[in-house]
Amino acid sequence: MKKLLDRMIGSLVFKIALSIVIVETILLGLFGGYYVQYFGAEIDRRIAEQISAPGRLIQDEQLKISVISDPEQMELLLGPHVQEAMAIGFDGTIYHTMDPMMIGRSVKELPDFPKDELRADMTQEVLFTSDDSSGRNMVSITPLFTLNANQPFMYAYFKVSTQGLEASQRQMQSVLLIGSAMCILLTSALIFLFTQQTVLKRLITAAQFVNNIQIGKLSSRLTPMGRDEIGTLERGLNAMAESLERRTLQHQIAQDALRDSEERFRDFTLSSADWYWEMGADLKIAFASYKFYQLIEEINGSPQGQSFDKLGLHSEDQDGWRYLNSRLSAHMAFQNIEFSWTSRQGEKHFGRINGVPVFELDGTFKGYRGTGSDITSQRRATEEQQALQRQLATSQKLEAVGQMAGGVAHEFNNCLAGILSFAEVARAKIDNPDRVKEYLDHVISLGERATSVADQLLMFSRRRIDQPTNVRVYSVFSEMEKLLITLLEHRIELQIWSNEPELHTRVDPTQLSACLLNLAINARDAMPDGGTLQISSRSVEIAPLAQRTGDDDEETYPDNVSGKFVVITVQDTGMGIPDDILENIFEPFFSTKEPGKGTGLGLSIVHNWVEEAHGFINVETVEGEGTTFLVYLPHVEATEEATQSKDIIDSIPGNGERILVVDDEQSLRTTAGIILEDAGFKAVSAKSTEEALEILKATDDTNKIDVILTDVVMSGRSGPQLIIEALRQNPQYAVVFMSGFPARSRKELDKLLGNYVFIKKPFRPAQLQKAIHDALALRAERQST
Repeated sequence: MKKLLDRMIGSLVFKIALSIVIVETILLGLFGGYYVQYFGAEIDRRIAEQISAPGRLIQDEQLKISVISDPEQMELLLGPHVQEAMAIGFDGTIYHTMDPMMIGRSVKELPDFPKDELRADMTQEVLFTSDDSSGRNMVSITPLFTLNANQPFMYAYFKVSTQGLEASQRQMQSVLLIGSAMCILLTSALIFLFTQQTVLKRLITAAQFVNNIQIGKLSSRLTPMGRDEIGTLERGLNAMAESLERRTLQHQIAQDALRDSEERFRDFTLSSADWYWEMGADLKIAFASYKFYQLIEEINGSPQGQSFDKLGLHSEDQDGWRYLNSRLSAHMAFQNIEFSWTSRQGEKHFGRINGVPVFELDGTFKGYRGTGSDITSQRRATEEQQALQRQLATSQKLEAVGQMAGGVAHEFNNCLAGILSFAEVARAKIDNPDRVKEYLDHVISLGERATSVADQLLMFSRRRIDQPTNVRVYSVFSEMEKLLITLLEHRIELQIWSNEPELHTRVDPTQLSACLLNLAINARDAMPDGGTLQISSRSVEIAPLAQRTGDDDEETYPDNVSGKFVVITVQDTGMGIPDDILENIFEPFFSTKEPGKGTGLGLSIVHNWVEEAHGFINVETVEGEGTTFLVYLPHVEATEEATQSKDIIDSIPGNGERILVVDDEQSLRTTAGIILEDAGFKAVSAKSTEEALEILKATDDTNKIDVILTDVVMSGRSGPQLIIEALRQNPQYAVVFMSGFPARSRKELDKLLGNYVFIKKPFRPAQLQKAIHDALALRAERQST
């Protein structure tokens, strides 16, 4: 019984019936109460209208006031429930009433009379209710006025009992409530029967349909019974069943495809040369393909649950793992992270990994997925290719040097011819000191010219180092003017000028001269029929990128430069540079000249040197009108360089210090010995490292060596090897190295030794004396520490 009751209460039919009853009950309460109140108010309105009618009629003179004294007329007008009717004067005297015994009396004598309602300022009738021993009464007081009077001269007072009317009202309300209840019950029954036939039966059928779908009978369908909401629901359920059946079939197909894809992926990972890996949100390896697993297991055990830096791999870049960990911590993708490992056979291998972060749809970080590959063969092939490229570059340079050999030999022959000629003339004029000095000055000048040619060759072969100093740009122009005039021949007019002659920059003056020389040669070759070459200088202030305006568009500056720059302009009136090759002019070995007339290295050398000097270069060209090269170098203030002239150095003679001169060239040993002896030093010479070591072993406190002056490259053991052995015996030696290849020698010495003094061949006496003094000062500083 309880189970049946629970089933009935839980059924939709019971719930619908209960809902209908509750709704109808609420409607009954709402509308029944409304109608009861409405009819009660209507009765009160009619009573009020009835009781106030005689007063209005008397006020409008449609009834005589004497009618108040007639009880029968009052019953006809007010009904059988009239209690009192009186005409009361403004002083409270009763002039007319249904009770003749009260005529002439004052209302003040009546205990229940509302005397306060009789007001002199009363202009309209007043209706109100009062309760007394007889029950509830309705009272009407109407003021009566004479013509043009402002105050009433009399009041019409009527009092009617509502007891009988209330009984009638309650009877009417009871009948209304009973009728409404019967209508509600009948309506509820009809609604329930209609709902059962049109809704419940179809809902039960839909519920059975859903049960069929739930147990897998996806081919079940409903028969829609109409175009109402339930019909829409039935059609929707049919569409859902069709979609579910179709998606189930698609899901089955997808499951089969996924199974095939997983098998295919497994086959690919087993056969692919690349690796595949996955890590979780904790940045630990969660999956590794077979080859990656096999690789890590060989060098460090299982990769499962390990982070990258624990796998036994080594980054090829010093900051490689730090960069990788920063990308992992920031959940960002990374690419081409290279690393190495050593196999069990002792061979070094190289690899590369890539990875991308994986996120949920809500943005939650899930981990990483990525690939890796063994690039050992590629790395070795790249190294071989780079070696071949270096060999090719070397051969190309050798070819270029061969093409330049004729010009260099001609230049050296001119210098040597002048040196020999002036030396012969000086020897012939030995008795004339002034002429001899003049000829020797020419010899020195020619020697410096030959040194300049050698410097340019060293710069070309990248075996000369920069020696930056504060340079007055216009002074470099003046020093090169004669050479440029000779170089440009008489068909090209040379114009050199500057709006700011005192501009300074910090560069190697020889390199700056070579830069101008290369640009001038290119300008000369661009003007085969003659023209004008202008070389000038000015200054420009470059604002930071964020502060530049549209006015700066006239000249293009790199984004990362700012400050004051010296601008050297080299402008020609030649053929100009075609637009299609303008971007290639600074590439090594790029040349538009005929074979044998250019190496394609001039502009490349200029471009590289300008960048090394922290500057940049712009090109402006108009084909057929000319080309302008604008070289921007950092501006510096004019200061006196901390370099001493040879006269100042000569004024600091030696103090008998013993200098060991080691060089395999006899002429250089002799020359260096003469210079040192003349300066007050004592020179001892050796032609090899072995001979120098023997001399050092044979010395004692009376003839000890103070400074070792040695060539870097010698037959047999080199100068650095000599110094290492000598300092091992006695660390108190001062050391001066000399070489014709300073860039390579310094790089070599930096690896072998610490502090040292270096002098480039060929050197002047003042330069050698300064180097000896610097070495002695450096030794004293080392001993004091």
